[in-house]
Amino acid sequence: MGSSMATQHNSLLDPAPVPPRPHVEGLLEDILGSAPFRTSRQCQDLFRYIVEHSLAASDGSLRERIIGIEVFGRAPDYDTAEDPVVRLRAADVRKRLAQYYQSKSEPSEWKIEIPTGSYKAHFHSSEVSLTRFPVAVSSAPPKTGVPPSTEGANPVPSARFRKRSRLKLAAVLSACLAIAFAGVMLIRNAPPRAVSSFDLFWGPVLASSRPVVVCTGSNRVYILSREAHSRYRKNHPSPDDATPNLETLVPREDLGKFTGEDFLPVKDTYLTIGDASATAQISSLLTSRRHPYDLRFGSDLSFGDLREGSAVLIGAFNNNWTLNMTDSLRFVFEAGDTAEMHVQDRFDPKRSWWPKFSGGKFSEDYAIVSRVLDSKTGAVLVTIAGLDHTGTRAAGDFVTDPQLIADLIRQAPKDWTRKSLQFVLHTNVVNNIPSSPTVVAAYYW
Repeated sequence: MGSSMATQHNSLLDPAPVPPRPHVEGLLEDILGSAPFRTSRQCQDLFRYIVEHSLAASDGSLRERIIGIEVFGRAPDYDTAEDPVVRLRAADVRKRLAQYYQSKSEPSEWKIEIPTGSYKAHFHSSEVSLTRFPVAVSSAPPKTGVPPSTEGANPVPSARFRKRSRLKLAAVLSACLAIAFAGVMLIRNAPPRAVSSFDLFWGPVLASSRPVVVCTGSNRVYILSREAHSRYRKNHPSPDDATPNLETLVPREDLGKFTGEDFLPVKDTYLTIGDASATAQISSLLTSRRHPYDLRFGSDLSFGDLREGSAVLIGAFNNNWTLNMTDSLRFVFEAGDTAEMHVQDRFDPKRSWWPKFSGGKFSEDYAIVSRVLDSKTGAVLVTIAGLDHTGTRAAGDFVTDPQLIADLIRQAPKDWTRKSLQFVLHTNVVNNIPSSPTVVAAYYW
């Protein structure tokens, strides 16, 4: 008996059982294939690594430096303070996990979480198993002998007993009715649930039942024609150790061997990682709110489309609609795609924000977010755009983070919900990954 009882969970203090590996693997693949995760290979790789090593209880592999080396290919002696890729991507994974669970109509049997400040996954059962609360059952066999003597007992309840039972039942019903009435009054008199700043920010966009147009720009890309590519491969065969069928990257020093006719322009095909990230964030937000949306490239959009309902424009210098729809607002983009590009305050010509570079790459970027209630189209318009794709990515992170929106609104006027607004964001950039953005200017009208 002692050995059988040792296998039972007799206390709420017992640790929750680890889910069977097949259950975790099935949930892991479902999460990695979901809308919040499928757009980020880095988040997929990090989440898979964390889950697999947490299941294996290999805590030594879940340290920041080890993750940076094994998941993101960093050098063994890299500086985690200067390169916070693990912390940034872990925060991104937590946000995408929250979006995944919000989008689920029915809870999964198990849930995976990564608590803040840790890189170890925790597994939780959606419902507490009844086996954790054993019920005491008598092990004595039922008595089958002659029943005790009933001589002198009245098998029919007395009138007094029946009356007492009715009184008890009436008292119980009266108490239940009183409790129900009190509950109704509490609900009726309770103050309405406070609506979050995040919901108020996005409320005008979601007010219409029509699909929200999510429009992103497309970057200039030129590719070698098939003839030029074949000619190059004939004279420059792939090394023996090259991966078969991998697309050939022509070295810069060999580009002079081609003419302009060897290159073909490609439109509406390629996105920067920043534009793709922001598009995924907005799509996930709309999905979690069960609101329809329509993804478009700028060239596949007309002014009439924008008049039909709310729109979110992503990107600046690669999205003509963003520049045209915001050129009369206070904060605008200037000198796009040149060394002079910056964010300008039209109300104060002396006030502007310029990017910084290090090693030919952005080390600091700026972005503008606008929410215009009555735009040129007559409909609600949101723009999310940076000077570079890193700024756009940071802006996408900002507008889909309830806490960051709440921090912004603390400084807003009381009637901000009825106003249009613009704000300028700053972000530090390390290895093309933006840090959490900060607001450097805001305007409400």
